[in-house]
Parts: sequence; structure tokens; C-alpha cells
Amino acid sequence: MTIAREFAAILPYALLGLLALATVLFLLSLQMLRRGRTGSYWRQRRQAGQRGGQLFLASLALYAVTAAIAVFSGLADVAYTELRERLTTDSDAPKGVSLPSATPTPRITLPPSATPTPSATPTPTITPTPTATMTASATPTPSVTPTPSPTLTPTATFADAITVVPLANAQAPDANATLSLTTVARGVIDNQPLEAGTQFAAGIREIYVFMTYANMQPGVGWSRVLYRDGVAVQGNSYRWGQDADGETHFFFANADGYPAGEYAIRLFLGDAEVSSFTFFINSGL
Repeated sequence: MTIAREFAAILPYALLGLLALATVLFLLSLQMLRRGRTGSYWRQRRQAGQRGGQLFLASLALYAVTAAIAVFSGLADVAYTELRERLTTDSDAPKGVSLPSATPTPRITLPPSATPTPSATPTPTITPTPTATMTASATPTPSVTPTPSPTLTPTATFADAITVVPLANAQAPDANATLSLTTVARGVIDNQPLEAGTQFAAGIREIYVFMTYANMQPGVGWSRVLYRDGVAVQGNSYRWGQDADGETHFFFANADGYPAGEYAIRLFLGDAEVSSFTFFINSGL
């Protein structure tokens, strides 16, 4: 990407240089052709005419090369922009979603602290003797206050963590429709998984997911959701826009990198889960 940007930055200067060189050659050719018509000697006129013709052809060739580079570089830029906009705006095509990483926020609930209560009330005891004495049989002892223990309550529901709901006007899936996850990979090359597995290093920014599908109909509502330690962290819903049968891939992305944990990808047709795949991201790899 850096080489492409550097090439795009110097391309206008290269085109200007070629255009200037072509113009210089064109002016020199005109001068030589004029000398070929007005020279004092026949040999000089012939040599000047030949050189002028060569310079004229060279200038035309440089003009053509400059125009071709300008046109093709412009077409390449337009094609790249159109492809990028299509991937960004077409909700029917599987594509990656990139959301800020969400981690469950623990809620600490403290039980009410117990208050000390006296275990006994002192009562006097009278001994039948000539001199009556009063003795206390017990002294109040406060009970031990228990140490509060925090209770962690994760925000672990699909609806609470991710706004993914079945599309209101989506078509109901056929009874034989299937979506099936096959593998997870670090990248993709020629539409095939690159470095597939179930163990990845913490900090990975993109997770490529491969799946197969069958008996799908256009407009059927489906969803894909990424879970971390049982909590939904990324996901979205779509209307099906692919063929009825085949295979494809999509990806999840996190610009800050995914932290360590147990991850699972789940696919839904309508509101019913139809496939899942579990993998791990480890800090020690």
C-alpha cells in the first residue's frame, strides 16, 4: 500500500516531464523540417529533413505514451473507488463489519451488612442468703459482620450487546435452507483461507470466516454474530442476495486488535441459530 501511494504521488510529475519532453522534441522537429526546406545545400536539407521527421515521430510517440498512462491510471482509480463504494454500501453482499471492541462491564452487588445484635440480656440471679448479691450471668457479644463478596453480572445477552434483530420485511427461510461455517483464518488468498486454525495470537485485527450455503432464496433474513467469552461483541443482519447454493467468506475487524479469550461465531436464519464455530485468541502466541 505504501508503494502504491508513493507511485500515485509521483505519477503527475512523471506525466508532466514526459509532456514537456514531447513538446521540446516537437519544437525541434519543426525547426529541423523548416531547415530542410530552406537550407543552403541539398545534403544539409536532406539531413535536416530526416532528423526533423525522426524527432516529429518521437514527439508523437511520447504524446501517445503520456496520454495512455494518464487514461489507464485514471481508469484504475475509478475502478478501485467504485469497488470500494460497492463493498461499503451493498447490504446484500457479505462483507466485514468493524465495530469498537466491547467488553462486559461487571456490576458489583454488595449484600446489606449485618448489624451486631446482643446474644443475651443480662438477668440478675438472687441467692437465698442473709445478704443478697446480684451477679450478671452473661455479657452481650456482638456477632461477626460478614465480609461482602462482589458478584459479577455480565451484560451477556444478544439483544442488549448488539443491535441485531430479524429484518421486518425479510422473507422467511425455506425449510431446507442451510448456512454452515467451515473454518476461520487469518487471511484469504484466491478466495481460499490463509493460515486457517482455531488458535490465534492476541492483537489480530481481522478474522476471516468461511461458510457454505444451500437452498437459499433472495431476500431471506440472516445474521452473523461474534461472541467473546459468551458475550456478543459484533454482528449484523442482512437480506440474502447471493446464489441459492455455493460457498463464500466474510470477516470481522477491530482496529485496536482482538483481546485474548474464547470466541464463537454464530449464524442465524431468521431468529434461529443454524451454525456455530469456536476458536481461541491467546496472549501467549
